[in-house]
Amino acid sequence: MTDPSAAAGSTRWAWLRGHGGMFVGFAAIHAALVLNSIPLRVVFGAKPFGGPDYQTHFQHTHTLTRALAEGRLWVYDPMMLAGYPAGLFFDVDNKAHFLFCTVLHRLGVPLATAFNLFTLVSAIAMPVSLWLAARLLGVSAKAQAWSFGLGVLLWHFESLIRFFWGGGMISFATVSHLCVLVLALFWRQLAGSPVRGGWAALLVLLPLALLTHVWSFAALAGPMIGLYLARARVLELVDHVRVWALAALTVAINAYWLWPALTHMELMAPSHKLGQATPDFFFYDLLEVFVDPLTTGFVRQRTLVRTVAVLAAIGTLVAWRRARAPALRYAGGTLVWLFGLSYVGALLPLVPATEPYRFAAPMACWAAVLAGPWLADNLTRKTWSQVPASLRGLAIGLLVLLAPRVYAQLATFLPGVDVSPMGFLQSAVLEEQFFPSMRLRPISDDFQEVAAWVAAQPDDGRVLVHYWALGEYLRWATDRPILGGFPDRRTIHEQANLFHWTDSDERYGEGLERYLQTFNVAYVLMSVPHIPAIERRLDLLEPRGIVGGRYRAYRVRRPTGYVVGGSAEVEAGLGRLAVSAAKPAPGTEALVLRFHWLAELRCRSGVPNVDCRVEREPVEGDEAGFIRVVGAPTLPAEFVVEQGP
Repeated sequence: MTDPSAAAGSTRWAWLRGHGGMFVGFAAIHAALVLNSIPLRVVFGAKPFGGPDYQTHFQHTHTLTRALAEGRLWVYDPMMLAGYPAGLFFDVDNKAHFLFCTVLHRLGVPLATAFNLFTLVSAIAMPVSLWLAARLLGVSAKAQAWSFGLGVLLWHFESLIRFFWGGGMISFATVSHLCVLVLALFWRQLAGSPVRGGWAALLVLLPLALLTHVWSFAALAGPMIGLYLARARVLELVDHVRVWALAALTVAINAYWLWPALTHMELMAPSHKLGQATPDFFFYDLLEVFVDPLTTGFVRQRTLVRTVAVLAAIGTLVAWRRARAPALRYAGGTLVWLFGLSYVGALLPLVPATEPYRFAAPMACWAAVLAGPWLADNLTRKTWSQVPASLRGLAIGLLVLLAPRVYAQLATFLPGVDVSPMGFLQSAVLEEQFFPSMRLRPISDDFQEVAAWVAAQPDDGRVLVHYWALGEYLRWATDRPILGGFPDRRTIHEQANLFHWTDSDERYGEGLERYLQTFNVAYVLMSVPHIPAIERRLDLLEPRGIVGGRYRAYRVRRPTGYVVGGSAEVEAGLGRLAVSAAKPAPGTEALVLRFHWLAELRCRSGVPNVDCRVEREPVEGDEAGFIRVVGAPTLPAEFVVEQGP
């Protein structure tokens, strides 16, 4: 006789032998890998993650948190790049991250911890987003499990996605899987069987995607507009209203940062330096050939998971074509759209400004969603049993040949396994600076030592910082005036950063002295690679030794001060410059301050019956120009230049 209890137990655990067991297995692997690469002791530590781009984004968050406390959504920051509008352009990939930090910080969570938690939440959400997208497309439960599993593998072992969240570009890593969910839900509501609450979910997710990263618009616009136009004739009036309401609400929610940015377009400096992949990069990616770090990132090319996802997605599309699946055209069109952005976008008008190679990340995520059905149908015992015996040996041989490539995927991204250097960097220091750590770490000791050294120096001029991530860190960690940070900042104010310019620029030669004087540079911190044209100018620079074990410090021999022509004491703070003991240039009632001019700046006199106004003073080689304060009728001895409404 059959034991009833045994039969019941077999039934109870049967789901583990099917797709349920796949979910549990993939989830367990994901949890282990997340905890290994994003240690909780670092997440909940006192400092933000130490990756290069994490410094940029935490600097944004730190600055704008202070600005928000004063009621400002963006602010003139005189302590960075001789004055630039923080929160206007360069943080359009940090809006949701900043809001996330703001909410948690106001609930009592330390700002650094709130900042770190965003990455942890995104890591957990990645496979869930892909699973939900697959579910919305109506594929089988087993196919959904495969999409979930591919989400795990893409997050941890796909080089571009790993470069994004490992180095600090966490917002685009997040939006890569968020866009996939939005795309699938939009199709379901317009072309499938609408899910209850689907439109309400879109009203949250679509604005959130744009808040997370501005270039989610490019990934979403083509497929969503295409689907709407294709379905326009058969949609009911209420559906048209819903689509347009969705678009209007998305713009309205993002208007608080879109409007200031659009009304200051004259301050933008478009750049096409990064992520400009051309069609040949598809083959480089297929073969995992590392060609140009400015295109594909400072990371070893590991694209096996992406390639498998795309090939399996194509297999699914072929099967759907035979079955005339309703999602075929939209699914295939979206894959082609994202592929085209990634590998052809650099050749098109306007698209190069988006750094289009980045779209290979959402392409891989969308491919993973589509790959599930093919993998579910073909990676089975039945399929293997149908392979002719004469071909099984060949198949096994191919898998054996593939083993080294599989190992390379694992070894590259598992902390402590891969120790082979990237030869083109020719320096262990450069390797550490540019290549993201495979285990997220806190701020390094050498950064903190440099911050302590800078804080101990007299505050009589700006600090020019060679390594851009160190410059971002010093801005928030010391509140000293910094010339440095990310060199491709997309605003004309970046021209104040010497290292924005190529080393063939005259500022590195005969123009170095004029540059140091123009921007009142008092200290210079140099890193590798060495720039002899600067460091041999001992007539201008006094060596101050090695700081933090690797940074060469110099004191400028003759700092010029913050005032041109006359004299004054200047105290800079967020959104304002307080000037005292002001004496104009001889024969004038004006004073030029070595801070960037901005149209919103206003002068408020501290002397009764004496007024003042702010004008722009042209500066050679710097489009922004400096601040010129003119007295009416005479220059007040005390005044404040502050950001107006």
